[in-house]
Amino acid sequence: MSVYKDEESGKYYFIVRVKKRNGKTKQVKRRGFKSAKEARLAEAQFLVDWENDELNEESITFEEVAEEYLKWYKKRRKESSYLKVSGIVNTHLIPRFKNKKLEDIRNRDVTKFQDDLIDKYSVNHIKRIHTTLSAIFNFAIKQEYAKVNPASVVGNVELEEERTIQYWTLEEFKKFIAVVDDDLYYTLFMVLYYSGMRKGELLALTWNDVNFEQNTININKTVYNRKVTSTKTKGSTRTIVMPKHTMRLLSQLKANVKYYKPEYVVFGEFNDHIPTTTLDRHFEKYTKKAGVKKIRLHDFRHSHASYLINKGAIPSMVASRLGHSNPSTTLDIYSHLYPSTEKEVVSQMEDDFKTADIVQFKAK
Repeated sequence: MSVYKDEESGKYYFIVRVKKRNGKTKQVKRRGFKSAKEARLAEAQFLVDWENDELNEESITFEEVAEEYLKWYKKRRKESSYLKVSGIVNTHLIPRFKNKKLEDIRNRDVTKFQDDLIDKYSVNHIKRIHTTLSAIFNFAIKQEYAKVNPASVVGNVELEEERTIQYWTLEEFKKFIAVVDDDLYYTLFMVLYYSGMRKGELLALTWNDVNFEQNTININKTVYNRKVTSTKTKGSTRTIVMPKHTMRLLSQLKANVKYYKPEYVVFGEFNDHIPTTTLDRHFEKYTKKAGVKKIRLHDFRHSHASYLINKGAIPSMVASRLGHSNPSTTLDIYSHLYPSTEKEVVSQMEDDFKTADIVQFKAK
């Protein structure tokens, strides 16, 4: 029997334990009934309402749904994608909405959240955070935990990221590489500049991926949070041809390795790649020593793209080397680097016909 009498007030109450939709249970207590019969009827009605989701929906918190979403996501997405999304959820979303019930999160709460983020983070990062928040609410709706998605109603931030691309010209890179006094890092930076690889792709390279006969490097995996996963996208898996001078450096590096196996990493020891913090520290040291402008390691990709464009490479070839799934992505990022402006193109049209070749119309 779950109905009891309060001896002090003389009224009745019931206590019942119910199961929430996330599998956890909670104890519910209702008091103030004039008779045991009234309490039993109220208990019965409560259980009916609970089973019909009229109350159960209110009991789940944002944190509970977010954790369930991450479990669902992990089984259906690449590990690298999961690590990025879980980082956003655990760093930004759960701390903000933690124990708040889903139905209590209003449009204004999302707007205020965006306002706070705008003061701290880049536009692109804020958009990723909002997209993840909206995805969690969509998941909650599909799982019948919620009926509306306030993040979708509010919409993502409409600000545009101010796109500036930093890169080194060949002359700047030569100035930088001239001060690198370590064989391993000399080779690493040469490979990075002449391949356009992402840092994670570079660190994931094994000797199996280097073909000295064909002068090619096979890019088929990447490192994220010290874990080796598949490449960022299907288009990121690629084989690129490398200049012979860089392949010779790789050959010399391989010859000096004490313990060699094809599956060992190129830049590191055995199966352990160089820690990203160590790589960043060496990069910063050599940059200061060379006296060249400061860029990020990721900007080696932009440097490679700029190098190719200056050599006359078409967008599809640049896209292929960088691992872009579509040349339109390449054009979107690097269109300003292509030298052919409208005036330059029109000036070339002038040479199509000599003045003498054009029919001269007589004045009437």
